[in-house]
Amino acid sequence: MNKLRFLRPHVLVAAMCLAVAMCGGYEESAIGTALEESAAPRVGILHSRSLLRAAATDQAPATAASLIDFGSQVISERCWTPEELLGKPEDHPVRKQRPTGVAASPLPAGPLNRPAPLPPEWYNSIRAVEMPSNGAKLIALTFDLCESNGEISGYDHEIVNTLRTHQIKATFFAGGKWMRSHPDKTQQLMADPLFEIGNHSWSHAHFALISEAEMEREILSTQAQYEVLREDLQSKKCVREVAPAEMEKIPRIPRLFRFPYGTCNPAALGAVNRCNLAAIQWSVVTGDAARSQTAANIVRVVLQQVRPGAIIIAHANGRGRGTAAALTRIIPELRNRGYKFTTVSELLASGKAIGVSECYENKSHDNRRYDLKSARKIK
Repeated sequence: MNKLRFLRPHVLVAAMCLAVAMCGGYEESAIGTALEESAAPRVGILHSRSLLRAAATDQAPATAASLIDFGSQVISERCWTPEELLGKPEDHPVRKQRPTGVAASPLPAGPLNRPAPLPPEWYNSIRAVEMPSNGAKLIALTFDLCESNGEISGYDHEIVNTLRTHQIKATFFAGGKWMRSHPDKTQQLMADPLFEIGNHSWSHAHFALISEAEMEREILSTQAQYEVLREDLQSKKCVREVAPAEMEKIPRIPRLFRFPYGTCNPAALGAVNRCNLAAIQWSVVTGDAARSQTAANIVRVVLQQVRPGAIIIAHANGRGRGTAAALTRIIPELRNRGYKFTTVSELLASGKAIGVSECYENKSHDNRRYDLKSARKIK
């Protein structure tokens, strides 16, 4: 049960009970054992039961207004110096890590908060957004922050600095394990009003090859890790000195999800949607994770394929080859063409989601190679 020690006792107890109501799949006996081993105060268990009842009540579906508030400039400026926000070159590399029980396994806990129910049109795998014919030319840059077992992945400060310099909104899909390895960077992104954080599973597991119970642990553990870091940020002196309304600008929970490897099946889509998370894919692939990729090729692909409502995928975890350099050319060119950069949630609120019942890179079944690679690893 030492796997659960990263959660504070009162958060852990309530969170694990609430997981039952949120997505199902957790047995009462397992929850009870976990509660006993957590040694949490009895009052926490009583509080968790009230949360469990509250979670079962109906909520209004998500609305545009409820999805587009992110971050607090006041908190960002109070809690970090400009030099700290710039980051360092040593943040970037991916490092090997000996797998341990705590770091390598998703945690059987769930979040305290629950996103509002999804509108029906946000089910399935969302690849882009159909914009009104007379609407703005909106697009969303997205960056994956994934971290698998056996490694500590990086943080590409040059990408983040470029976005901040040009005041570009973006969405970061962060893994729970990545957030745990990079708590300060997560909180910086969380507090920045330019950025939105989505869920990218705990350990970048292949959702087409794992059980539904494992899917839920990957999803819920990541939601819980975000909440723990948000709570930690709220407890800091730099936040306690500002108006409480500033902290309320930081979302209590991620509302979006991205499948690792961009692969899924009907069970995986169902697990994500039951947790009231929108599954976000993409319509433009930078290919920056390929070792042979170059900034010039990323620029060519993006400028050729971008359309209003596009969702562009890249990486900011030390595996984006040429991404930061490409952004310095992509951003001014797309602005010259009349495009405006938004978060994914803002994009969803501005048009009609284009969803499909499967997951792929550019066309149906083109990512099956990941199925074979992951299956070999599992064996």
